[in-house]
Amino acid sequence: MPVPAAQVHNRHPLAVALFALTAASGLIDAISYLGLGHVFTANMTGNVVVIGFALVGTDGFSITGSLTSPAAFLTGSVPAGRLAARHGSGSRGPWLRTALLAETALQAVAAAVAFACAERGGRTRRPPRPR
Repeated sequence: MPVPAAQVHNRHPLAVALFALTAASGLIDAISYLGLGHVFTANMTGNVVVIGFALVGTDGFSITGSLTSPAAFLTGSVPAGRLAARHGSGSRGPWLRTALLAETALQAVAAAVAFACAERGGRTRRPPRPR
Protein backbone atom coordinates (compact mmCIF):
# COMPACT_ATOMS: atom_id res chain seq x y z
CA MET A 1 0.00 0.00 0.00
CA PRO A 2 1.49 3.39 -0.99
CA VAL A 3 2.39 5.90 1.68
CA PRO A 4 0.34 9.12 1.43
CA ALA A 5 2.51 12.05 0.45
CA ALA A 6 2.08 15.80 0.49
CA GLN A 7 0.79 16.99 -2.86
CA VAL A 8 0.11 20.45 -4.24
CA HIS A 9 -3.43 19.64 -5.39
CA ASN A 10 -4.55 18.88 -1.82
CA ARG A 11 -2.95 22.14 -0.61
CA HIS A 12 -0.75 20.48 1.97
CA PRO A 13 1.25 23.34 3.60
CA LEU A 14 4.61 21.61 3.07
CA ALA A 15 3.93 20.89 -0.61
CA VAL A 16 2.74 24.44 -1.24
CA ALA A 17 5.80 25.90 0.53
CA LEU A 18 8.20 23.67 -1.42
CA PHE A 19 6.48 24.54 -4.69
CA ALA A 20 6.75 28.27 -3.91
CA LEU A 21 10.43 27.94 -2.94
CA THR A 22 11.17 26.00 -6.14
CA ALA A 23 9.48 28.64 -8.28
CA ALA A 24 11.28 31.47 -6.47
CA SER A 25 14.63 29.69 -6.80
CA GLY A 26 14.15 29.24 -10.54
CA LEU A 27 13.14 32.87 -10.99
CA ILE A 28 16.11 34.11 -8.95
CA ASP A 29 18.52 31.94 -10.95
CA ALA A 30 17.10 33.12 -14.27
CA ILE A 31 17.40 36.78 -13.31
CA SER A 32 20.84 36.46 -11.74
CA TYR A 33 22.22 34.41 -14.64
CA LEU A 34 21.16 37.04 -17.14
CA GLY A 35 21.87 40.10 -15.01
CA LEU A 36 25.01 39.17 -13.07
CA GLY A 37 27.18 37.85 -15.85
CA HIS A 38 26.43 34.11 -16.05
CA VAL A 39 26.36 33.37 -12.31
CA PHE A 40 23.71 31.30 -10.54
CA THR A 41 22.81 32.54 -7.07
CA ALA A 42 20.04 30.21 -5.87
CA ASN A 43 21.32 26.80 -7.02
CA MET A 44 25.01 26.00 -6.77
CA THR A 45 25.00 23.09 -9.26
CA GLY A 46 24.90 25.43 -12.24
CA ASN A 47 27.99 27.26 -10.99
CA VAL A 48 30.05 24.09 -11.28
CA VAL A 49 29.15 23.89 -14.97
CA VAL A 50 29.92 27.59 -15.48
CA ILE A 51 33.28 27.17 -13.69
CA GLY A 52 34.07 24.36 -16.12
CA PHE A 53 33.26 26.62 -19.09
CA ALA A 54 35.45 29.38 -17.61
CA LEU A 55 38.35 26.98 -16.99
CA VAL A 56 38.44 25.90 -20.63
CA GLY A 57 38.37 29.52 -21.77
CA THR A 58 34.86 29.89 -23.16
CA ASP A 59 34.09 33.54 -23.91
CA GLY A 60 31.63 35.28 -21.58
CA PHE A 61 32.26 33.17 -18.47
CA SER A 62 34.18 34.47 -15.46
CA ILE A 63 35.83 32.06 -13.07
CA THR A 64 36.01 34.79 -10.40
CA GLY A 65 32.30 35.50 -10.56
CA SER A 66 31.43 31.83 -10.65
CA LEU A 67 33.58 31.04 -7.61
CA THR A 68 32.19 33.96 -5.58
CA SER A 69 28.71 32.48 -5.34
CA PRO A 70 29.72 29.03 -3.99
CA ALA A 71 32.20 30.71 -1.64
CA ALA A 72 29.42 32.90 -0.21
CA PHE A 73 27.17 29.83 0.02
CA LEU A 74 29.81 27.91 1.99
CA THR A 75 30.49 30.94 4.19
CA GLY A 76 26.79 31.10 5.06
CA SER A 77 26.45 27.36 5.64
CA VAL A 78 28.84 27.38 8.62
CA PRO A 79 26.81 29.78 10.76
CA ALA A 80 23.60 28.11 9.57
CA GLY A 81 24.91 24.74 10.71
CA ARG A 82 25.87 26.18 14.08
CA LEU A 83 22.45 27.78 14.38
CA ALA A 84 20.79 24.45 13.60
CA ALA A 85 22.93 22.65 16.17
CA ARG A 86 22.16 25.29 18.79
CA HIS A 87 18.40 25.24 18.21
CA GLY A 88 18.14 21.62 17.03
CA SER A 89 16.22 20.32 20.00
CA GLY A 90 13.11 22.07 21.16
CA SER A 91 10.68 24.41 19.49
CA ARG A 92 11.27 25.61 15.95
CA GLY A 93 9.98 29.10 16.74
CA PRO A 94 13.23 30.58 18.12
CA TRP A 95 15.25 28.88 15.36
CA LEU A 96 13.00 30.23 12.62
CA ARG A 97 12.96 33.71 14.17
CA THR A 98 16.78 33.83 14.43
CA ALA A 99 17.25 32.55 10.87
CA LEU A 100 14.74 35.01 9.40
CA LEU A 101 16.26 37.95 11.28
CA ALA A 102 19.74 36.99 10.08
CA GLU A 103 18.51 36.62 6.50
CA THR A 104 16.71 39.95 6.63
CA ALA A 105 19.84 41.67 7.92
CA LEU A 106 22.00 40.10 5.20
CA GLN A 107 19.49 41.05 2.49
CA ALA A 108 19.47 44.64 3.78
CA VAL A 109 23.27 44.77 3.63
CA ALA A 110 23.26 43.33 0.10
CA ALA A 111 20.66 45.87 -1.02
CA ALA A 112 22.67 48.74 0.52
CA VAL A 113 25.82 47.58 -1.28
CA ALA A 114 23.93 47.26 -4.57
CA PHE A 115 22.48 50.76 -4.26
CA ALA A 116 25.83 52.21 -3.23
CA CYS A 117 27.54 50.67 -6.27
CA ALA A 118 24.82 51.61 -8.76
CA GLU A 119 25.31 54.35 -11.31
CA ARG A 120 22.60 56.55 -12.69
CA GLY A 121 20.37 54.60 -14.99
CA GLY A 122 20.23 51.55 -12.74
CA ARG A 123 23.30 49.72 -14.03
CA THR A 124 26.03 48.62 -11.69
CA ARG A 125 29.56 49.82 -12.17
CA ARG A 126 31.87 47.47 -13.98
CA PRO A 127 35.55 47.93 -14.61
CA PRO A 128 36.39 48.84 -18.21
CA ARG A 129 37.34 45.94 -20.43
CA PRO A 130 40.95 45.83 -21.51
CA ARG A 131 41.44 46.35 -25.22
